[in-house]
Formats: sequence, C-alpha cells, structure tokens
Amino acid sequence: MKSSRPLRYNYEFSRVYKRGNVLPGKYVVIHFFKRPKGIRHFMTMISPDIIRVGFTGNRKIKGAVKRNRAKRLLRESYRSLESELPLGYDLIIMMRYADPLPGFSEVKEDMTRLFGRFIRKVSNEDGSIPDGSIH
Repeated sequence: MKSSRPLRYNYEFSRVYKRGNVLPGKYVVIHFFKRPKGIRHFMTMISPDIIRVGFTGNRKIKGAVKRNRAKRLLRESYRSLESELPLGYDLIIMMRYADPLPGFSEVKEDMTRLFGRFIRKVSNEDGSIPDGSIH
C-alpha cells in the first residue's frame, strides 16, 4: 500500500491549482502537480515517496452535510485506487456540482477513468511505459 499524506495548508492547494494540470471528468476533477525535488514544508523535506492529496467539494454543493458527503465519497473511492498511483505528486480531487449527488459506484467509475488518464499522461511526460493497471 502506498503512503498518502493530506494537503492541509492554503499555500499547498494554491500551488497545485496555479502550477499543476487538470483532468476533468463527469463528477470528479483532478488537479495534479509533480513536486520538485527538495521541496520543503516548515523546514522539513517532503519525501518523494509519498502522494499528498486534498479533497474538496465545489462551493455550488450547498450545505455542509452534502459537501461532507461528497468528500467522503471521494476519499473512499481514492482509498481503493491509491496503490496504483505514481509517487511524488500532489493531488486535489474535487467533486463537481451534481444534484442529486452521484452514488459511490458512479464516483469510483469516474475516478478510475481519470486516474487511468493521469497515469498515461504522467508516464508520457516521464518517458516510461504505463503498466495498464488502471483502464
């Protein structure tokens, strides 16, 4: 199982939004940023052997209960796919506005498709060949 850590601070989210790439899906949007080597967080080095991830709900999802439900769906879908992702990236996984909220299977299917695109895009940039584990 791969190691994930949360993105917690505003500047971490801002860096991913401003300097990263975007993969939009039907229910989910993934922002990703390849962390440069030697990046620090409060004077400690951030290991390149981890994925840092943050979950957000679109502001159009009204009400804390619905927004938190959306984030729980994202976290659970991510947890099942986490082991197949490349290390050294910061990810923000955002739920798009949909009324009513999609179910777990719809979110997981969309996230699986987006992570497949993410792996192909990253492997093309790195020059490596994707293993094809996520379609």
